[in-house]
Amino acid sequence: MRVITVTIFSLLLSACASSAEEINRGQQSRNSLASDPNLTLHSMAIGDFELQYAEAGEVGKPTIVFIHGTPGSWRSLGRMLTASELKQRARLISIDRPGWGGSPLQDKDTEGSFAAQVDLIEPLLRKLKAESGGQELILVGHSYGASISPYIAYTYPELVDGLLMASGAIDPQLGKPRWYNRAAAVWPISRMIDDRLVKANVEIWGVYDALKTLEPWWQSVSIPMIYMQGEEDELVHPRNLDFAEHFLPPANTKVVRIPDQGHLVHRQQTALITTLVLELLSTTAVPNVNTLSHRGL
Repeated sequence: MRVITVTIFSLLLSACASSAEEINRGQQSRNSLASDPNLTLHSMAIGDFELQYAEAGEVGKPTIVFIHGTPGSWRSLGRMLTASELKQRARLISIDRPGWGGSPLQDKDTEGSFAAQVDLIEPLLRKLKAESGGQELILVGHSYGASISPYIAYTYPELVDGLLMASGAIDPQLGKPRWYNRAAAVWPISRMIDDRLVKANVEIWGVYDALKTLEPWWQSVSIPMIYMQGEEDELVHPRNLDFAEHFLPPANTKVVRIPDQGHLVHRQQTALITTLVLELLSTTAVPNVNTLSHRGL
């Protein structure tokens, strides 16, 4: 019975029950990233905390910062750092968010507050912006990373020049904890599931409040934004696409619907993400809201 319970909650919390082939591909990709001589790992000290990030490309170009979901690490979006088209145009950074990978917190395992996380990420973004000579800095977030990226732009608008949000909750009502998040926060279930999923669950509890804060802000945003999601997303409700179409400003927002696609766009749609990032780099404003199918790209 215990095994069955653990299995059910692990699947519900991760909602990424990939095939063995998909898991193998992911592991192979992580191994290749670890040995890639064109990628370098750095840490930035922020008080007693150190934020780890991977880097590719040249200083002095625009900057693209990739922000992973929960659970995750810089490797979750790390293969984007190997995209030659992006490296030609920009300096590429993928971070370990506070509490993950090489960015452990000093006094707790996980930081559930968006505001607290953003304050630990901000010094790196300010440094990157300065090193580029004030050129564009674009945030690309997947899943939880797509929810926290606009919060960074909301908090520090002077640092962010564009957003690509992939498969993340942006509708507050769709960002609320679900029944299994509530159950997983209660002993003994919290003691029975994987530690990474326990940490992820803590973060999920901060999503609704942060998205409620952003709700009145969206219509005032003037930087170019792209929201993309699979129409068969099994983790983040695809109705976030509807929210993007109705509540994000149409003059500078593009919404990309991907038919027959689940949550793992960061692994399965890297070419599309590359194309959209290049589009953000090439424009200071997206002319009109476009609800697109991947078939039409």
